[in-house]
Amino acid sequence: MRGDSARMLRRHNESLILSALYHDGPMSRVELGPLTGLGPAAISQLVSGLRRSRLVREAGQVASSGGRPRVLLEIDPDFGYLAGVDLTGDSVAWGLFDLTMRPVDMLRRKLRSGFTDVEGLARELTSGLRELLNSADVREPDLLGMGIGLPKTVTALAEEWSPGRLKSLTGLEIPVFVGCGVTNHALAESRFGAGRGFERVIVVEIGAGADAALVVDGHVERICEWGHTTLDFGGRPCHCGSRGCVEAYVGVRGILQRYHESCGLQPPSREKESAKLSALLRSTANSGPAAALVRETVGYLGAALGNLISLFTPSKVVLTGWAGLLLGKRFMTDIRKVVAGYTSQHAYRHTSVDLGGAGPRAAMIGAAALTVEALLARGEDPRA
Repeated sequence: MRGDSARMLRRHNESLILSALYHDGPMSRVELGPLTGLGPAAISQLVSGLRRSRLVREAGQVASSGGRPRVLLEIDPDFGYLAGVDLTGDSVAWGLFDLTMRPVDMLRRKLRSGFTDVEGLARELTSGLRELLNSADVREPDLLGMGIGLPKTVTALAEEWSPGRLKSLTGLEIPVFVGCGVTNHALAESRFGAGRGFERVIVVEIGAGADAALVVDGHVERICEWGHTTLDFGGRPCHCGSRGCVEAYVGVRGILQRYHESCGLQPPSREKESAKLSALLRSTANSGPAAALVRETVGYLGAALGNLISLFTPSKVVLTGWAGLLLGKRFMTDIRKVVAGYTSQHAYRHTSVDLGGAGPRAAMIGAAALTVEALLARGEDPRA
């Protein structure tokens, strides 16, 4: 039992060092002390082991105030590769990254299998991953793990989409991790994007629907069914069966449906929703109905974000998702003005509302980062 305790303590301390180097490195052994709470002898011994395993490498030297220059340490990006998979309603995208999340290659396809056909979808995931590895000239044994991002409509089927079952169905010899779209967005933005360095962040994902997650001290939690909280009492019907939901006003399907109704058009199909939203936003310059609809949408979105700020008092709100990025790039100033009017001045002064910084691949980056989170938490190769 004593041996098990010693191994657990060593893994814990290695986790502290790896996390510090990953998020704040490169740094010297001396700088690791205050961040980890470990003494110089322990740090020296642990770093030696991490260097032997090739997780950590030297990254040059910096001058010190008297004495020898200090050797900098960093995570070795060549230790292994990460795969991130983003599943949406009708497509799937694979991304390949090195350990420091630098992109290596990417592949996107239309989905042939439905989400109820888990076995068929698992075959598609494996086929696409192997095609991506071949394209990038990366061997499958060099993969540290694969993270998968699921739409929120699928995450309710937890048992069918469990990591263990997916690993079994794919036939891969690597760890498989599963998260939902918004929590993967939140992981990407809080670790590598606009939320980096902030203790309390809300990440709002706007796509076909609307979702949100809260990140506190690096821990990510989905904010339940924020997209189905009431924004307008007795308002528009929502596909969830309720009325006046946030999603019915700021999700793309709700936006397009409201626009078609205002113009007396037939309900829109679900095809090419990104192109349709882009065209609608461009037309605001010369179309009164489009301009009015977008102004109203900005108002609803600003009010909904204001509610989140009042509830959770974050230091940062990050707007992301493919539709959130489209709206934010054109109307962020207007969105901020509405937010300021729908939350207390005290809360608004202590937060900022910004566009996502991880880009349109944020969900894929977050999915790949699930493997990193496992590595940092364990203090060792997740395949071990």
